[in-house]
Amino acid sequence: MLKSLLPRQNSFFQLFQQAADKLLLASTEFSNMLQHLDNQQHYVDLIARHEEEADEIAYTNFELLHKTFITPFDRHDIHQLTSTLDDIIDLINRIAQRFPFYNLKAVPQEAIQLSQLSAEATGYLKQSVYLLHSMSNAPEIFKLCNEIDKVESKAHKVVLAGEKKLFMDEDDFKTFFKLKEIYSHCKLVINRCQDVANILKGIILEYS
Repeated sequence: MLKSLLPRQNSFFQLFQQAADKLLLASTEFSNMLQHLDNQQHYVDLIARHEEEADEIAYTNFELLHKTFITPFDRHDIHQLTSTLDDIIDLINRIAQRFPFYNLKAVPQEAIQLSQLSAEATGYLKQSVYLLHSMSNAPEIFKLCNEIDKVESKAHKVVLAGEKKLFMDEDDFKTFFKLKEIYSHCKLVINRCQDVANILKGIILEYS
């Protein structure tokens, strides 16, 4: 009985890492899809599979949290980190699932840039999560979180440029709203990466 109550720190960290892996894969596939819309269903299916597997990882983490008496850090932080990582991949899957009926043959360069920035942000996030097992990695985690902030600043400028072009050049209102939604979702993905970065910084400040 006592053994089941002892901390299983490695399990939590491994699950966080698996979630970050899936997130980076999904964001990379989304960026690839925008550049290869002639094969979009292939990417839509891949992203959906990553999202389903990420849901299973989140469920396992919540189950572990419920069963574990002693956790590596605050239970609320574990729950929040698990939920927010899962929310990001849900966002990516949600917008990807709309592409088959968007019927877009191409997207503006700004949309592709935003998808690449999303992948960049999730890449920094993955690196951060992989370092979380040791508080001695705190300085490096802070640097990576700051990189995510820089990505968000770049993305904000790209969104403004893209929306400006839409208002000036796009006459078809359906295409206008489709593209604006893509911009919004990509920016939201990056904002959620910032949210995770803030959770990580909070954990470090509390426990290092």
